[in-house]
Amino acid sequence: MFAALWLLGSMVLDYVTPKELTVYMIAAATAPAVVGTALAYYLRFPTIDFVLILATLWLIAAFTLEWISPVPLPGFMIGAAVAPALIVGAILRWHRYRSRQRSG
Repeated sequence: MFAALWLLGSMVLDYVTPKELTVYMIAAATAPAVVGTALAYYLRFPTIDFVLILATLWLIAAFTLEWISPVPLPGFMIGAAVAPALIVGAILRWHRYRSRQRSG
C-alpha cells in the first residue's frame, strides 16, 4: 500500500513541479518519509503520535525537494508543505480544548 502511494505521489509531484526536477529525484527525496510512515503504521503508534510523525516527515520531504531542486519551486508548494503541520496543530489544539472542557 505504501509503495503504491509513494509511486503515485512521486508521479503527481513530477507533474506539478518544474521539468528539471525528475520523478527519480522526487522519489529519492520522499522515500524516507514513506518508509518512516510505513514503519510507524506497522508498529501501531497511537493515532496522535502517528499523525505528528507523518506531518513532520512530509514537511522534511518538502524541504528536501526545495533543497535539491535546480530551479525554484512554484509558490503553492509552500502551502502544500506547511498544510499538514497546520492541520495537525489545529487538531491537537482542538483536542486539548475539548479535554479541558470535559474535565473542568
